[in-house]
Amino acid sequence: MKVNPGTEFGELQRKSQLLQRELERRLQHQGQAAGIRCESAQFVSGCYVIGPDIENTAAAVQHAYHYARSIATKKLPAHFSEARNQLLEIVKHEKISVLAQPIMNLSSGDIFGWEILTRGPQNTPFHTPAELFDLAYQADLLSRMEFVVLKKAFREISERRIREQVFINVTPVSLGHPLFLNQLLELLNTYPEVSSSQVVLEITERHAIRDFEHLGAVMKAFRAHGFRFAVDDAGAGYSSLQSISELIPDMIKIDRSVISNIDQISVKQSMLKALLHVAEHINCEVIAEGVERKEEADTLVEMRVNMVQGFYFARPQPLVPDQERVQQLKQMKEKMDHHRRILPA
Repeated sequence: MKVNPGTEFGELQRKSQLLQRELERRLQHQGQAAGIRCESAQFVSGCYVIGPDIENTAAAVQHAYHYARSIATKKLPAHFSEARNQLLEIVKHEKISVLAQPIMNLSSGDIFGWEILTRGPQNTPFHTPAELFDLAYQADLLSRMEFVVLKKAFREISERRIREQVFINVTPVSLGHPLFLNQLLELLNTYPEVSSSQVVLEITERHAIRDFEHLGAVMKAFRAHGFRFAVDDAGAGYSSLQSISELIPDMIKIDRSVISNIDQISVKQSMLKALLHVAEHINCEVIAEGVERKEEADTLVEMRVNMVQGFYFARPQPLVPDQERVQQLKQMKEKMDHHRRILPA
């Protein structure tokens, strides 16, 4: 159906449902006229919008059919087409914000690095990263969305003169995209203040790794340019342990499910000891995520975990200029003095 500019998506849904009901009515009427019972004959409907800026009509129609059918069979929500258009607007106009959460060195009290975290537009269904990236994946926009995050992150790192390590989440889907490395190298040219050696690509478990051999070859190409890798959510499931053994990352980030109440649960301490042993064997650093209580931090110090991250030290917030960061660091160091005093001899 051709629609006028500005036609509401809800109107398209209503029209598709009217077509569906009329088709069912006519089929039933003709069946009755022929002496055939057709009361149970039912159709399903789904609609998808093809925008005016398409490059290939045949491909656009094929995609529209695929998505409309997925909506009709309830593999995708009814509002998917409208949501995808909103995501396209977010990507086109880069309507996301990036926050940073410090990763602290318990031994020195210094900031070791920053994890870059993403938020979509406020007061929308895409504000939380889970909703934003899950729907971007369904809409075949994941790599484009993650590249927008990289652009925003590099801009912030450059403008705020960040010199510490910077951890940026990336899915195996985007990492394996044939243009992803070139786009990353272009960002380095655009922002020469940012060094590849300070960028740690954090492989998230949001999507399963299907081919470890291929991903390992991809990582080798990135490493040739100075980038490093961390495996996220270690200890949360078998897949993260397999990622460590197959990919041999530069850093392991221990999932908060292991760290939460570790001071009270001995089996979690045993799990952490095992992960620390693995990390020592493959010569990589360990970062404990999700530290929310003083007692958890004390236990991590006793177990000689040097790198930590969590609400106990600082919540995610926008990166600030040098002078404000100095003040932030002073406050965090005061909080960490106690933990350094209990380091075992």
